[in-house]
This record gives sequence, structure tokens and C-alpha cells, in this order.
Amino acid sequence: MRCQLAQVIIFIFATACLLAVQPNADAQTPVPNVQAERSCPLPFASNLGQPSDSEVSIAAVIFSGFLQISISDQEQIAASIKQRTYRASLDRVTDEALEVARLGWQDRGYFKAQVNGYTTALASTAVGQRIALSVYVDEGIRYRLGGVTFTHNKAVSNVKVLRALFPIKEGEIFSRKKVAEGLENLRYAYGELGYINFTSVPDTRFDDERQTISVDVDVDEGRQFYVSRVNVVGLDEQVSEQELKDLLLKRGDVYNQRLARLFVEKHAPLLPPGVLTESRIHLRPDERTATVAVSFDFRSCPVE
Repeated sequence: MRCQLAQVIIFIFATACLLAVQPNADAQTPVPNVQAERSCPLPFASNLGQPSDSEVSIAAVIFSGFLQISISDQEQIAASIKQRTYRASLDRVTDEALEVARLGWQDRGYFKAQVNGYTTALASTAVGQRIALSVYVDEGIRYRLGGVTFTHNKAVSNVKVLRALFPIKEGEIFSRKKVAEGLENLRYAYGELGYINFTSVPDTRFDDERQTISVDVDVDEGRQFYVSRVNVVGLDEQVSEQELKDLLLKRGDVYNQRLARLFVEKHAPLLPPGVLTESRIHLRPDERTATVAVSFDFRSCPVE
């Protein structure tokens, strides 16, 4: 059974012993210079000129059913639903809120929990609505983690290193969120080793008699990439040369995602507020030579 577990959220660094032969880093075509005055992409054309949905806030959440989950956990799930801002039709808001509730139960071991519910209008104005959400929950079995295993991991054969990336131990209450964090940590760790095309697919095995879930992670490492060129755009030439002196990622090195992110984070004052780090790191891989050209974009987007 395939389970969509991967969701972005927390990164950590992993080290592993890895032997590799370095290819010719000079074979990659240089990164083309990007004009600093080039503006950021405009919103999707299909969305232009269309009125947005009014804001919907959920002021109250009521759970019902034969619930084993604690009152404090119910309050936490309810808070996660109410703190969100919704801009959609009532039907869509209901679906989104019920999904948040379902994920909350999954993070507390009830992986097969089923939820349904309805909303009740409390107040309505020209700019928005306040509603109450009633949720019926069929919790089902509460599971614990049976184990985490890996297949097709060749570059990093130390299973203990990979397993340590998952912040959940065998026998603990199963948490979808913690498994998702482990998968993201796994991707990030391989990114530090140059495997920029790394993917992993989790497969869950249920044992209802023992009330456990085991996760088998099928790893597709891809190729290891070396840096062919590093370029900084959005700054004048003198500033770019100075900033590159602080970059630990050099031409000919194995690409390291952590070093690339650290470079952007160190020079965050050069970026507009609220910019995501990875959105300013652009990779141009060459599968034939197993090299990647790295570009750091410090351009400011015009405010519309």
C-alpha cells in the first residue's frame, strides 16, 4: 500500500562514508548571465482579474464519536484548524478543515481515522464569514511504529545513519508527521552528498493484530553531481566577486545543498524580507557529465 507521507518541514544534517570518482568538472556549459533588471514571474494569467473568495474563519470546532484521544490532543487539533485563514467556498473550507482534523488524528497513531462533518454559519459580513465546524471521528485502531527499513540505498549503506534521520523510535505512537520529517531529512542528507535528484517512496505495512505500522523506504539515489560553475546574479560585478569569496562551495566540489543554503542565509540582508532560501538557489544539472551549474539569485522582485 502506497502512502503519501512526504510533506515539507524540518531539515537536519547527516554524515556518511562515501567513496566516489570525480568526473571532469570542466565539461559543463557555463551558467548564462541573468540580467539584474529582469523581473520576477507574474501571477498565473488565468487568475488575473478574477475576484478572490471571501475570508472564512472557523470560530468553534466540536468533535464527536467514541473518542479515545485525550482532551488536550483534541484541543490542539481544534486550535490548528481555527488558526488557519480560509479563502474558498464553504464546501472547500469544510473539506480543508476536515483534512486538518484527519491529519491530526494520524499524527497521534490513528492512521486509518475517518472523519466527516458540516459547518454552521455564526456571522456573515461583506468581507467574510465566521462558522462553527462539527466533526464526527471514527478513530479505528491506534498504531505504533513497527520499524523503518530501506532498499536500494547504495551510496549510503550504513542503515543506522539513515534510520537516525527519522525522529521516531520503534514502539512509539505512530506519527505521520514524524515519518514525513524523516523522509525530508533523508532527502536533505543525500543533497549534502551531491545526489540532487534523490527521491524516496515509502510503503506502509499494517499489522492490525499487533497494532503496528512498518515503513519500507524505497530509495532512488540517482547520480552524484559535481559543481561545474558558481554564479551570483542580481548584484553588481564587484559585489558578486566579494560575496563569492565567502562561499565554501567551489568548482569541482561535490555539490552540497547545506553549503548552498548557508551561503544564501548568510547574505539574507541582500534579499527582500520573507524570501525562502531554496527559491534563490537555481541548479542546472548536466546528466551526461554528472555536473551541476549553481546560480544564486539576489534580485529584488518589484512590488505590484
